[in-house]
Amino acid sequence: MPIGQLPSPAPYTLRQLECFVSVADAGTISAAAAALHSSDSAVSEAVTALEKALGTTLIRRQRARGVTLTSDGLAVLPVARRLLMQAEEVVAVVGHGGTSLAGVVRVGATVTLAPVVLAKLMVEVERMHPGISLELSVADQPRLLEMLADGNLDLLIGFDIDVPPELEREALYSTVASVVLPASHPLASRRQVRLIELAEEPMVLLDIAPSRVHTLELMSMTGITPRIAFRTDNYELCRSLVGRGQGYTLLMWRNIARETWDGGEVVFLPIHPAPRDVSVLVLWRHEHLSARVAAVVDSLRALAASLVGESSYTR
Repeated sequence: MPIGQLPSPAPYTLRQLECFVSVADAGTISAAAAALHSSDSAVSEAVTALEKALGTTLIRRQRARGVTLTSDGLAVLPVARRLLMQAEEVVAVVGHGGTSLAGVVRVGATVTLAPVVLAKLMVEVERMHPGISLELSVADQPRLLEMLADGNLDLLIGFDIDVPPELEREALYSTVASVVLPASHPLASRRQVRLIELAEEPMVLLDIAPSRVHTLELMSMTGITPRIAFRTDNYELCRSLVGRGQGYTLLMWRNIARETWDGGEVVFLPIHPAPRDVSVLVLWRHEHLSARVAAVVDSLRALAASLVGESSYTR
């Protein structure tokens, strides 16, 4: 483009993008119209106009089954989200004199990290940036990585296990796997435990990614094939089963009460030799962070010191 020449106006409007994103999220035009406080016909016409402007089909309308995105629709969706986010930033900067931030930031956390991080993060963001609201998602890490790649999340809080190399990241703190035993176990009074000492005992496996991956890798590196007696994707059920003598497990260390929800008792013991530290990361797509998303990353940095004390051994 020659110097001084303005770009041509976009052939679509922000309203058209908003309607398209809403339809993609809601799954039906009626649900999208309700969310936008608009009529079905207005939303449908906006999406049709966007398709015409782009010269492609973005959604396939299926009577009684809602809509599905075409391959072009899937490609356009994350770009449309970014454009809407940037438009919100312009309004926020002008509307607040350039001194405040406002809008939604979508944050995902793994099921084991969510109770540790998200409540504190909400309080910190409310204190530092009251105009920002957080939209939270909790799932296993592979699902959250999909949501991040699809543009359905701005930030992901997870572990540095099986993370795609193309994602931007920052380490918040580190933790380490430990053995969890019932308080009545003969080894419970030990200062540390070798995994080989548990090789013949039943294991309760926390069967969610990336916990499952990390646990089985640790056992394999020690030359142990674990005797898995129970699998569960619920952290507290895993602790309860251990507390009732159904086996041992490996979990990231937590400075939490020894008592389980059902009244049992467990102990967390260091593994010898010590496994590698695992970093807890905040992840985002390889692109410039918007001001309000960067502000949430700053809030996570501010929380990191308090999270370290709760999630790692003092060495």
